Amino acid sequence: MAKRSSLTESLERRARRAIFWHALLRWESAVIIALTLVIFAFLALLSLAPGSSFPLLWAFVALAVGLVTEAIVFFSSITDEEENARVVANLLRDQYNPKSLRSRTRKAQLNKALEYEALIISTVQHTREGVLHDRLARTIEPVDDWIEAIYRLASRLDGYEQNQVIRRDLRTVPVAVDNFKKRLAEEADPAVQKTLRNTISDKERQWEHLSHLQNTMERAEYQLESTLAALGTVYAQLQAIDVRGAEKGRAERLRQEIDEQVVQLQDLSEAMDEVYAAR
Repeated sequence: MAKRSSLTESLERRARRAIFWHALLRWESAVIIALTLVIFAFLALLSLAPGSSFPLLWAFVALAVGLVTEAIVFFSSITDEEENARVVANLLRDQYNPKSLRSRTRKAQLNKALEYEALIISTVQHTREGVLHDRLARTIEPVDDWIEAIYRLASRLDGYEQNQVIRRDLRTVPVAVDNFKKRLAEEADPAVQKTLRNTISDKERQWEHLSHLQNTMERAEYQLESTLAALGTVYAQLQAIDVRGAEKGRAERLRQEIDEQVVQLQDLSEAMDEVYAAR
């Protein structure tokens, strides 16, 4: 629990830092700062020129106006929940990179999961400090584990879908079993019959593992869609809690739902590992 909490706090700190630098370095801020410095320098040089009657005060007025304008832009960026969610999503993509997946479907699913996580983190960050914020922060502690499990699941599915050998075997092994059985029915030589029976047994064992793998992957695909819907539900529930306030029991139930999703995905990932190991 302490490790998970530490991971969540680390992620929240990185998210706050990314949001801060994004607000400070966005192109609008760069333009305002550059124009302010140019105008300040121009007016200051103008006022300090020999024989000039232009007051130096106007240079500092221009500087103050520029700083106030930049503060407004900075504050609006810091408090823009949608923009912050995009910044956090980009941060998370560095950790769970959708580009590492080859399937467009799996990339889209992982991107969707990362967007939900970013929105969830942003919601908690924009909750006023106090009991509610602390309670929501504890509630979403397992979300990073959840995204990691989704990434593992999507990666496994992606590898399975791109594996040409497995796709070929799923298509050819049942045909081979039928052909060998026909050969066995027509074969009169006992030695050849024995060889054919051993071959059929091996092929049937291979088909059994392939069928188990196929069923596990189908289950994983349905579970992935289900868990994305659950992520969206958690985000919607957080919005409701943020508006109405959170009773302790309500936040704990939400935390329990998240934990259950994590456990389901981790169990499924372990099952997939076992199926691959048995091949």
